[in-house]
Amino acid sequence: MLFHVNAEIYPTINLDDDKRVRELVGPQLQKMMQSGKVREAGILSGTRGGFFLVDVEAPEELFELMGPEIYANFKLDVHPVTP
Repeated sequence: MLFHVNAEIYPTINLDDDKRVRELVGPQLQKMMQSGKVREAGILSGTRGGFFLVDVEAPEELFELMGPEIYANFKLDVHPVTP
């Protein structure tokens, strides 16, 4: 299943919290990108976030792929993509 995921960091995360989040999220993003399940990814101009086009077997895999590091610090907007 193909999903479009918008991820935007919560507005309450700034300054010292921002540094903490980068330290947590960086390795998780690298793990995601190396999984082979992310088809496309990018930064969205004018926001504090980005997008992922993810190909997984089931929606439940999204939590495994993104992990609690991303779910705890980002507002996610997930939509299935219809071919």
